[in-house]
Formats: sequence, C-alpha cells, structure tokens
Amino acid sequence: MLMTMRTWHVQRRDYAEFARISEEKYWPEFDQLDGRALGMWVIRVGAPERLMIMTRYESLEHWLGTRAWGASAKRLELMSARRDRMLQDTDLIAMLALSRRQPVADAPEADPGVYILETFRAKLDDTEHFRELTEDVWAPWAEREGGVRLVGMWRSYVGPQDRVHVLTRADTVSVWEQRHGADTACARALEERAAMSRRDSIKLLYSISRRRP
Repeated sequence: MLMTMRTWHVQRRDYAEFARISEEKYWPEFDQLDGRALGMWVIRVGAPERLMIMTRYESLEHWLGTRAWGASAKRLELMSARRDRMLQDTDLIAMLALSRRQPVADAPEADPGVYILETFRAKLDDTEHFRELTEDVWAPWAEREGGVRLVGMWRSYVGPQDRVHVLTRADTVSVWEQRHGADTACARALEERAAMSRRDSIKLLYSISRRRP
C-alpha cells in the first residue's frame, strides 16, 4: 500500500469550494479507479496554513499509472483544472505503510475532533521497533483510556528520507496531550521511542470534508 500526502496553498475564501469539487466531483470518479482519498484537512497549527489530502493507492505502479486511465483520466483532468485555478502552489510526498493498522474505512466517530500529524526522523533499522512501541504498546492503552485513535503510521518513500509519519485522531488536543504525559502507564515506552528518534514536527489538522479516516 502506498499513501500520498499533498498540500495546497489556497485562499481561505476558496476552501469550501475546493473541498466541494474534490468530494462531490473528483473523489467519486477517483474511487472507481481503485484509489481512495481519505479526507481533506486544513493545517491550522505547526506549519504554514495549507489544505492537505491523504490518498491511498495499491502500489507505486498504481500511483504512477493514474495519468494513464483513459476516458476516466480525462474527466479527472477537467475537474482538476477547476481546482487548479484556485491554487498558488502545491507539494506532494509518498509514503509506505509502516503500521499494520491502515485506514481502510471512514472514521467511526461522529465528531471530527482534531487530527494530529507527527513527523519523526528515525533510522530505517529502528522503524520496526518504533512501530511496536507506538502501535502495539501505546495505542492499545491510549484507546482504552478513550478519546484518541491511531489512524496509521507510514515511512517516507518519495520525499525527505528517514521520516516516520504518525496520524492520530483525538477528541481534543488536550486529550491527546494527556495520553502522552510523563506520568502515564506508557511513559517508559514513549521515552524509549524518543531515544531512538527525533520528532521534527507536530501539525494540527482540522477536517473540512465529510469523509474522514
């Protein structure tokens, strides 16, 4: 499985229309071609304000082949052109699945909450243990406590290297912070994870699409 993470610089006045075209026009066509847009967010804190979308593909070949889908690609191209008129710039990275858990269905929560995207720098040899500490130790405990859910983890593939991306959905930022406290049951696992990695950034994402992972 391959994930892409794309950001767009769009004027705030165009956010709603950009999201509408994407969700009502572009995504239904795209879904028929075995890709899936997981959702769209606004990055509010932790980086320049941008729109962000995550998209799932079956493989690198599938991703690279998205420009050769015949008539369907033409329809997608026309809809992309409508959105592109709102753009100032865009950026894209590709990632490979690291966690066993991957977003294959829409979010179970009725409330969108807040999504926290953490980016860590970690050596390739350490990524499996990083995954274990996060997915097998921290996430089950944090989810039993309530208010947070690990969406997935990925390692960089096309773009800056030695990066691990962790996406978590939380009811609130304060709940997410409580699940990372120094006095929690998983504090030792988080300390061990911190010793093998460096957290480069935390971004707070707020959903602007009905579809959420």
